[in-house]
Amino acid sequence: MLLETEHRRIRYHLVRGPSRFQCPAVLDFGFVRPKRFTSIEWLGWIALAGLTVFFLATSWRRWPDPLIDFGRELYIPWRLAHGAVFYRDVEDSYGPLSQYLNAGLFTIFGPGLMVLVAANLIVFAGIVISIYTLFRRAWGPGAAFVSSAVFISVFGFAQYIRVGNYNYATPYAHEVTHGFFVCLLLVAVLFRWVQQPTLLRSSLAGALFGLSAVLKPEIMLAAGVVTVAAWAIRLYFRKSVPLADLAAWAGCAVLPTLAFAAFFSAWVPFKDAILLACHAWLNVVSSTRYTGETIQRGFTGLDHAGINLAIFVIATFGAMLIFAGMAGIATIAERVTSFWKRALLATLLAAGIAGLACFGIPWLSVGRCFLGLNIIYVLACVIRMIRRPKRGVLNRRLALRLLIALLATTLMVRMFLNGRIFHYGFYQAALAGVLIPAVIIGELPARLALGRFGKTVMLAGGLILLVCGVVKLGARSQCALSARTYAVGEAMDRFYSLPPAVDSRGEIVRIIEDRLAKGSPGQTLLVLPEGEMLNYLARMPSPLASYYFFTAALSGGREAILVKELSARPPDWVVIVSRDLREYGIERYGEAPGQGQLILRWVAANYKRELALGGDPLDVGQTGAILLRRAR
Repeated sequence: MLLETEHRRIRYHLVRGPSRFQCPAVLDFGFVRPKRFTSIEWLGWIALAGLTVFFLATSWRRWPDPLIDFGRELYIPWRLAHGAVFYRDVEDSYGPLSQYLNAGLFTIFGPGLMVLVAANLIVFAGIVISIYTLFRRAWGPGAAFVSSAVFISVFGFAQYIRVGNYNYATPYAHEVTHGFFVCLLLVAVLFRWVQQPTLLRSSLAGALFGLSAVLKPEIMLAAGVVTVAAWAIRLYFRKSVPLADLAAWAGCAVLPTLAFAAFFSAWVPFKDAILLACHAWLNVVSSTRYTGETIQRGFTGLDHAGINLAIFVIATFGAMLIFAGMAGIATIAERVTSFWKRALLATLLAAGIAGLACFGIPWLSVGRCFLGLNIIYVLACVIRMIRRPKRGVLNRRLALRLLIALLATTLMVRMFLNGRIFHYGFYQAALAGVLIPAVIIGELPARLALGRFGKTVMLAGGLILLVCGVVKLGARSQCALSARTYAVGEAMDRFYSLPPAVDSRGEIVRIIEDRLAKGSPGQTLLVLPEGEMLNYLARMPSPLASYYFFTAALSGGREAILVKELSARPPDWVVIVSRDLREYGIERYGEAPGQGQLILRWVAANYKRELALGGDPLDVGQTGAILLRRAR
């Protein structure tokens, strides 16, 4: 009977082939466990979808800031969709891919904030599916579900500070969300490539790395690190890479850059077109014009390196202490045989973790420990991989964990002494933040060799810690979002800002937009020191390629050059609006040459005041705006 059953099983696999996991997602490179979704996992997916809908509904149209950053994401593609050429008619410090992609959307569907939101939600869905699929293969379905839920709740559409834009609906730069998705896809491809290089996998890996080169420097760095790591893993296990696969990778890696170079060559010589296509990373390696700014030191934490290093070490040690305490209690509970003693230990752990999570952990600063924990985990994975490896045998799950952890660690390089879940942390710290619960849920209990009860205690403690943290952060975000009730823009461009009694910038944008709407078509608008949102909402382009006018845009004698360009092509309107530039080292805009003084003098000599709103826009203690019209 047993032989007959075995015969049927072998014949089934010979005829039908082994069962394969069919992922209902755009991402299925065969790296998922070869088993189908269970009904519980489908319920988990429904729960994740419901969680996404909830956070979308409670944040609906409350994502962008009325003046800072996101106006660029609307203004540049609007200009490109109407025939402007990137880097010639509109300057920028990032790569061309995202802006031309958004320009294509505006060309097809018309300009509109909600057009970009719809596209961004598709990218967000791809990111969530990628995280779930990768984490499912690396740590199991339970860990994948928890990590995906944390990503949606904490990093998806939350707002922890007054300025908006740091979310996946209206990101401050589309290059970061597109780049994050590209990096996740690259890890998926490289995982399969490490096991068995093929021309298709090598080509995909090269193409994805090539896309990172036309996005943003830190995205290219992250893609490069995981690519080098994949090569190192394969070479360490003495597995050769065919020359044809290397050629396929290199050829596809340069394709995106060559494609944009060919596009730009219609306006400039091909040599200059190559430089434009490489604009994103050339800015970093060839100049300190952007990286040398005061604000960049603040982003990394180098502005107060000693203090931030101490906080980094203390936060990492504190997190390790919490996890060690949970593991110790779970181990003791496993060894205790008395039911009542076990129940007492489990209750004490639950109460202690809940009390610590609710009253002892500053959750808004929890990002301080992310990089330290991820570095420790990367080192642990490397040690496990090189410690007594079987000759030529690759631990596939360990390799995937290492690639994910390396990507998470590299993405945090720009905030290595100032880790945070808010501001840029919505993408830079997101993967590091969701890797930690994956390890707690899907790896640590097994690593401690706990039995069923010990694992249950450990899992319960981890879930209590995570749920309390997510709820506290969610409550803070919901409070900030619910305060945004003042409507700015119309129809597809409508979004909600803080009411004038709290922050009058939204009201200022709306009033100036209404006033400029009465102007003649084809007029131009200059906003000082920054305000691309006004250019976009009024549908008035800037006469200059630059769209902001402080720090790098004016340094090195560029302000005098811009004044000459303004004299040759004077705008019809000028708006001077409040913008706090102290983080850039500017106490008052216009106080010195290179900080707006020359431009403001030129404006004062050639324009007359049309409208004044609020207080002095050049005083950081006041909020206001001045609308000026060119004197005829």
